[in-house]
Amino acid sequence: MFKTLGKLYEVNLATPMGLARLGLSLSQSGSNLMAVLQFAARTYPERTAIVDDKETILYKDLYTQTMQLAFGLHQQYAIESGKKVGILCKNNAAIVKAIVALSRLGADVYLLNPDMTKAQLDQLNEQHTFDLVIHDLAVWKTVQTSDYEGKTLLSYHLTFPSIDSLSKPKKAQTVALPKDAQGNLVVLSGGTTGKFKSAARKPSVSNFLNPFFALLKQLHLGQYKSVYIATPVFHGFGLASMIMSMVLGSKMLLLERFDLAQITRYFLKHKIEVVVVVPALLRRLLQLQKLEWLYIRCVLCGGAPLPPDLVKQTFQQYQYDLANLYGSSEAGFSIMATTDDLKKYPNTIGKAIKGVSTKVINQQQQPVPTGTIGQLHLKSKWSMQNAVDTWIHTGDLAYQNEEGFFFHCGRSDEMIVSGGENVYPIELEQILQQHPAIATAAVIGIPDPQFGQGLKAFVTLYPNQTLTIEQLKPWLKEHTARHQFPKAIEFLDELPRTSIGKVNKKVLS
Repeated sequence: MFKTLGKLYEVNLATPMGLARLGLSLSQSGSNLMAVLQFAARTYPERTAIVDDKETILYKDLYTQTMQLAFGLHQQYAIESGKKVGILCKNNAAIVKAIVALSRLGADVYLLNPDMTKAQLDQLNEQHTFDLVIHDLAVWKTVQTSDYEGKTLLSYHLTFPSIDSLSKPKKAQTVALPKDAQGNLVVLSGGTTGKFKSAARKPSVSNFLNPFFALLKQLHLGQYKSVYIATPVFHGFGLASMIMSMVLGSKMLLLERFDLAQITRYFLKHKIEVVVVVPALLRRLLQLQKLEWLYIRCVLCGGAPLPPDLVKQTFQQYQYDLANLYGSSEAGFSIMATTDDLKKYPNTIGKAIKGVSTKVINQQQQPVPTGTIGQLHLKSKWSMQNAVDTWIHTGDLAYQNEEGFFFHCGRSDEMIVSGGENVYPIELEQILQQHPAIATAAVIGIPDPQFGQGLKAFVTLYPNQTLTIEQLKPWLKEHTARHQFPKAIEFLDELPRTSIGKVNKKVLS
């Protein structure tokens, strides 16, 4: 309790002035994301809020512009509680302003992947019937050729209406915004080749308290003032990082592309201390020299499984905090492995944070013994609001050891049965990535006439490395059990990935 209060005091939340500012922000804006930004603007007015490819904005100006945007969306686009707005934007200041302004108006905000196809946008619009679609210029063709016929608004444009132009300071507003408005933030999951699932949650300040406390207490994030959010804001991990940064008054570096040369310049110029990435991007960042990591003290990794070999490589190259954050679009941030946890168990996803209930069950919906693999279910008050059951079925397989640590064993739909034995592709992936020449690996199940199913491995090599199937097989025989040995191996230049960096196994065959 006292430790928590101490951490809150450090970040200006538990001081008399901090509590007064928070209370005033909640009373004026309601329990939505505008209250968070308003608190940040009052507490850190002269701090830089966002640095992106186009502009640099202070917190006081970000709040003023976002409020101006809220008025513009309300008056010119009739956005209010109950309206549905789709956003197709990469990481930039416009998406932050849009999310917060729409939250203040009580609209349901659908965070869409800007790389989605016309067919996927048509499917979502048919399902939800958007009242407005906000998008980057790069996806203009996708939106204009889709079946959507409603209003659109660009993120940036010199002459057409845009989030940027609506945010510009104008005359004092005379029309009041809706009071106590509170819509849903909807993050989509799935949809790589099949249908999307919508994970909706209220952007209530209280819903973020336990995840916030977990990161504040165990990772000391309150002492850092700058963060590079590489994970897309339209994804739950990136969205949570954005909200956390606003509460702490951190400078957010938001870039539309992951370009190592550009990142190197920004890291040094803006003294980036915290990096929020998915594992695939962390592996690429490790290519940088130590100079580029001069100011970095903490790496938050999530959005996809963190391979044990990458954990070990990170600790070998650099001395800073590394945390593995586990969650899902439906359940939100729920389990965390700290630096000490990962040094002890490189393959753990950690322990459940406060406020999260967990269970590991079998196909008969019965709890499994400690150490036994089963289906991981989660429950918390910040889980999706449109769930039929209060328990969220993550779709992941996991087991828990006697110390309470969870270990991810892949997706439940990836497990295969070979010769009557359960086989988990993730086990072979982790073994393959221990080979000094192999950079990444993905394993899927394939038909096998003798055993019913077998494994096929796809691997990529580090630059300047050579390896053949004939060379790899003897090494695998020394490191795998009989049921783990792959029936087929294929070398690729790179693994196919989704927009957030997960390996897209649905396109492998």
